[in-house]
Amino acid sequence: MRRRGSTTIAALALALSGAMLTAGAAAPALASGGAHTGAPSAAEAFRLQADPTPEEQEHLREIAGAIWTPQLAAGWNMNAEVADVLSQATDQILRCSEAFALVPRPPGFVPGLGYLVQYWKNLRDYFLVVKDNRTYRACVVTTAANYRSIIEMASAGI
Repeated sequence: MRRRGSTTIAALALALSGAMLTAGAAAPALASGGAHTGAPSAAEAFRLQADPTPEEQEHLREIAGAIWTPQLAAGWNMNAEVADVLSQATDQILRCSEAFALVPRPPGFVPGLGYLVQYWKNLRDYFLVVKDNRTYRACVVTTAANYRSIIEMASAGI
């Protein structure tokens, strides 16, 4: 039996899973389980990347605002390290949701800056819907608590 709102969650989850498959096809080394191919790991790739553009920063801020609050996200420096933490938090929420059978199998990689920026609206909408659902709220709230200090330090350049 579906509860009210679960159709919206299912639709958003379906859109995200399609996006993950598309992103996964573009990153075969990471999608293959992160097997070492001589290419840099996701974390190493973030260290090598320049900070996100102003437009990318705004998209990242929208995702962060959906996980924490828009007021908190407005004060953060959306640098490459924050994007990395946001990628890890996104991965954690999607995996937690999967445990509740909401989302099809998550990607075999941690979503990177490109994924976050390309699918920012889908992710933001998904997190906002899940955050308001009593069953799945635990995924977003727990991740927000676990990553709060980490994202604050990344924003401060620590």
